[in-house]
Amino acid sequence: MKCSIEPLLPEDFHLCNNIWNMERNRDLADQFYAELIAGTRVTFVCKMDGAFVGEISLVHTKDDSDYTIPGQRAYLSRLLVKDTFRRKGIGTALCLYLFQFAKEQGYSELSLGVDLDNYPALKLYSGLGFSQIILIDEDAQGQYVKLLKKL
Repeated sequence: MKCSIEPLLPEDFHLCNNIWNMERNRDLADQFYAELIAGTRVTFVCKMDGAFVGEISLVHTKDDSDYTIPGQRAYLSRLLVKDTFRRKGIGTALCLYLFQFAKEQGYSELSLGVDLDNYPALKLYSGLGFSQIILIDEDAQGQYVKLLKKL
């Protein structure tokens, strides 16, 4: 499936509501918008026929050294594809685009966190080279794993 991938402009942030319910997740939406404005988050969107159908972010700073190390490791955050567009290669295309961008920014590693019961995401990330386990832990949402990929 062909889509165009481009940086998300702050004034278009509200269009991500086509991918996820921003009103129901207002605190998260506000946090991501503030990070986008501050420059600690760079988000890319996949557009098809002018509509946002997927997004992915690179986070430069996070208060967790498992996720970010200045100049070395960045954090892959919020890979989302609209339900009706899943399993069409959009997630892979967004990841590959982000990997290239991270390399161009001078990063040699990417980290991410994923719930252990999210089997499709675990399969995708494993296939894309997230092969090193940093940590397995549990929070209020359940068990999750932090993974690392060398670029």
